[in-house]
Amino acid sequence: MIEGGSLGRALLLGQNFCDYGSFTSSRVGDRAAVSISVGADPNSPSAQFKDDPDVPNEDALSIIEAGDWAGYAVADAHYGPESSHMLIERLHTLWSKIRPEGIDHLGQMMSFLRNGDAPRTGSETTLLAVVLDRQTRQGFGISFGDSTVMAVGRSGARRLNSRDSRYVTAADRSLLEPGRAFRFDVDAGEMLLVFTDGIDECHYRRPETSVGQRHIEAVIDRAEGDPLAVVDGLTTLALTGVEGNPGGQDNIAAIAARA
Repeated sequence: MIEGGSLGRALLLGQNFCDYGSFTSSRVGDRAAVSISVGADPNSPSAQFKDDPDVPNEDALSIIEAGDWAGYAVADAHYGPESSHMLIERLHTLWSKIRPEGIDHLGQMMSFLRNGDAPRTGSETTLLAVVLDRQTRQGFGISFGDSTVMAVGRSGARRLNSRDSRYVTAADRSLLEPGRAFRFDVDAGEMLLVFTDGIDECHYRRPETSVGQRHIEAVIDRAEGDPLAVVDGLTTLALTGVEGNPGGQDNIAAIAARA
């Protein structure tokens, strides 16, 4: 689901994007773009962590571009898509109605995402939620797991969150309460990136031979400030691999937005 206009919002669930070797991308409002892909390798080692053969894409993303603020979220599930899809859908619904006013408010929102029937599988997920105040160019977020938010500008790329190996589920509210909180500032002209590890571990669990900081900086330099060109370039690179190494070995969800 993508809604257009000068503002805009998008909710993309991996279950709807399962065609190997391709990706779907779109602009969201005037300042952002999204992409999603199942990957390129149906025989990837990551397949051992997928519980539903009919839904090999377990990533999901949400974006709200509301003028004076924006919300970005990605999730990367294992052992079934239920947790990533359910939590991202619920967060998207909350953000569509209520603006998070700070880290504590965002944390409260996330603790209430568990509000319904538990999934019927052992599904668990990473979850990264980022909020940007467009007037002050200040932001905050909460992170579970190994997804990434970066700011990239003239001085290069900088990671804004800390990653870990924790997962949350749609069945357990207590797991959604103690995420890694962070704050950040962005400069005019910087590009904000939010993505799952299908980008920087496109060669599965080998970040050293996957899309890295210098590749990201090169893609953004070529994109000349166009968020759609950024997500297209990053996703294409992740699907094909870098420097002769395998790529496309995990699901991909990516968001790019001009600060």
